[in-house]
Amino acid sequence: MKAELIYEMIRREKIIAILRGVEKSRIVDVAEAILVGGIKMLEVTCNTQGVFEMIKLLVNKMGDKMTIGAGTVITTDLCKKAIEAGAKFIIAPDVNPDVIDYCVKKGIAVLPGAATATEILTAKRHGAKMVKIFPAREIGIDYIKALRGPIDDIDFVAVGGVRPENIKDFLAAGCCAIAVGESAAPKEAVAKRDWNLITETARKYVNVIKETKK
Repeated sequence: MKAELIYEMIRREKIIAILRGVEKSRIVDVAEAILVGGIKMLEVTCNTQGVFEMIKLLVNKMGDKMTIGAGTVITTDLCKKAIEAGAKFIIAPDVNPDVIDYCVKKGIAVLPGAATATEILTAKRHGAKMVKIFPAREIGIDYIKALRGPIDDIDFVAVGGVRPENIKDFLAAGCCAIAVGESAAPKEAVAKRDWNLITETARKYVNVIKETKK
C-alpha cells in the first residue's frame, strides 16, 4: 500500500492502537477485540518480544480488515525487518534521518517522533509527511497550538497520555489524529483475556472521534 494512502487513512480514521508487550498467543485476539471496537489501524512496537512474527501473523490474519504497522522503530535494521514482515507504516519515538530516508525510498509511510520545531522540520526536510507529537500530554495543548502556527504543512499525530476526555482538545489544537497504547488495551484485560473490555475501551475512543467529525 502506497505511503499516501496510509497517510489518508490516518487522517480519516484519526486513531491508531499501539500494542506493546502483548504475547504472541494473544495478539490476534487483542487485535480482533480492538477492531470490533472500531479501530482499524494497529501498531506493534519493536520492543515487544517476537514483534516481527506478530506483525506477519497479524497481516495474514487481519490484513484485509486492519492496517498493521510497527512502532518504536529506532534503527534502519528494525525498519527493514518490520517492512519485510509486512508492516504498512513505521512509527518512531525520535527523528532518525536514516529511518525516514529508508522509508521514503521504499514508499512506506513514516511518522517520526518529535517534540520541537527543529525536530518536526528536520523530519519534514527528510520527506516525512506526518510526525508523532510525543509525549503529547506532557508537551501540552497550548504548546502544540503554538507549534501549529508557523508549522502548518506537516500533519501532527498526538501520542502519549491521550484519553477519551482530551481527544477533542488535541484535535482542536491541530492534530489530525491520535495514537493510544495501554489505555486502549489495558494490561489487566489482556492478562485476563477480557476481550469485551478491550472492545468497549476502543469503542469509547472511536465514539469521541465520531463526535468530533459531526
